[in-house]
Amino acid sequence: MNQKRNLFLLICLSFSSLFAVDQVTWNQADKFLKKQDYLSAFKLSEGIIQADPKDSFGWWLRLASSSQLASKKGKWPDECVKSANQHVILVPEEEPSSLTTAIWCLNHDARYSEMVSLIPKVIPKAREKIGDDNYGSLINVLTIAYLKLNERERAREFLYSGLSLLSGKDAAMNTGYNVGELFIDSEITMEEREMWHELFQNNLFKDKLSNPLVPAIAWNTSLLTDEYVKKGKYNYAFDTISLLYPDMDAHVTSYWNFLRDQLLIKYKALQFRTKKLKEEPRRNLKMIFLVVPRTRFKDPLPNQLSSFGNMDADLTEKDFSDLLLSFIYFRDSFEEVSKGIHWDYEVIRTNSEITSTNFRDESFRFVMQPSLESIQPALSKDILDQIKSSDGVIVVWPGVKQPNRVLITNGGGTEWNYGTDADPEVRLTILSDSNKSIASGNHANHPIFIYHELFHVLEWAYHKSNFPKKDHPYQRKKEWPRDYQGNTEWDFYSETFNKRMMVEDQMDRLYWIGRKEGFYGIKVKEEKK
Repeated sequence: MNQKRNLFLLICLSFSSLFAVDQVTWNQADKFLKKQDYLSAFKLSEGIIQADPKDSFGWWLRLASSSQLASKKGKWPDECVKSANQHVILVPEEEPSSLTTAIWCLNHDARYSEMVSLIPKVIPKAREKIGDDNYGSLINVLTIAYLKLNERERAREFLYSGLSLLSGKDAAMNTGYNVGELFIDSEITMEEREMWHELFQNNLFKDKLSNPLVPAIAWNTSLLTDEYVKKGKYNYAFDTISLLYPDMDAHVTSYWNFLRDQLLIKYKALQFRTKKLKEEPRRNLKMIFLVVPRTRFKDPLPNQLSSFGNMDADLTEKDFSDLLLSFIYFRDSFEEVSKGIHWDYEVIRTNSEITSTNFRDESFRFVMQPSLESIQPALSKDILDQIKSSDGVIVVWPGVKQPNRVLITNGGGTEWNYGTDADPEVRLTILSDSNKSIASGNHANHPIFIYHELFHVLEWAYHKSNFPKKDHPYQRKKEWPRDYQGNTEWDFYSETFNKRMMVEDQMDRLYWIGRKEGFYGIKVKEEKK
């Protein structure tokens, strides 16, 4: 990135007009610049200006040298800006290139308001003066300036205008550095995302893995896909995500694993959902979403957390809808990978609260999972009967308030009987971690979250199969069986489903209704034999 910026400055300054200066001074200046002795070049410029305050070459040299010293901060960004303004007075036709250099210097000093204030003087004529590549970089740095000023809508408007001018040219990629987070914004309308989607179609550059626009394209594609799925427009959603998948998998993976897995699962789910010919499921399972909307701790917090104050929380509808959306992607992709195991679901809303958690301090994180016995008011017989008619339950709760820079996990996967003591049956139980941001990199609010928690139980169910089972083995690539491929969490699950569990019994053991003993208990008995 810095190399690009230095090249940009030198090219901009090389567009200056020829100056009336003696050959000896010119040669000396040229020597200093080529040796990158910018301090000596700056001192030379000061001598020239002292002799003649209106010597345009002196101000050009001062601008050229101070701009290269601007990364050292201190006085240099300000010297650069002063030089640019004076050079513009003396050589007005060079205003776009001189002030573009000033923008770069202001960026070193994080003077973002001053940077964007120069847009009216720079943008209209800058492209023809500095060329497409440098113009793309200029669009990028000013977009970032708006982002730093928290003017996200203006940042996107500015980027859209600049990218549109360069669309389809290699120079368009220069606009894309570090702008991906602009497209995570939940305030973006579906109409705006559609507009961006159309523009991004012409800027994939499939032959270039290092395309800096990929983060912006990936986030916009992922979240626009979600909007269509929420509206039941599955064909639109599949067409949208097909912008990236399957062809652009390597491009997305070069930036992230977690977003790549999210996009790939969505693609597989929508590929299944939009099949023209569908077979009837060979097995129907049922998941209950048990919504407990409040965390209200009745006991004092553990000593490790006492300094954080009140950690109670309320469930937001967006957290719940994100989790439900993740389940829909899980459901459809799982039916594809399992060749016909379908999950129905039902939502049960309570007016209850979680009053205590099962706390663990694991040194690198705290685990605070809900104590199901602490649900108050207690679950009614009717709710328990509904749960008993299911194979699994996802307990949707608010979790706890998350202190800054403290990792607290509220979710998990296990088996539980839900107080059906008279005739106990176990079932899959997933505890939601729904207070995590959808873009945090955490697997919560990500379709792989359901896979992750289900897999904890499947490891018990298939404990005889030849795959590593201890402490999240997907994280340790060196332990993967030799016949596995890929690198990500989804790759590990997919390989295990296809090459182990489906081969063993087509996942026919995967059900819970009527089970008096959980898979963990069966595993323990079998290991003792």
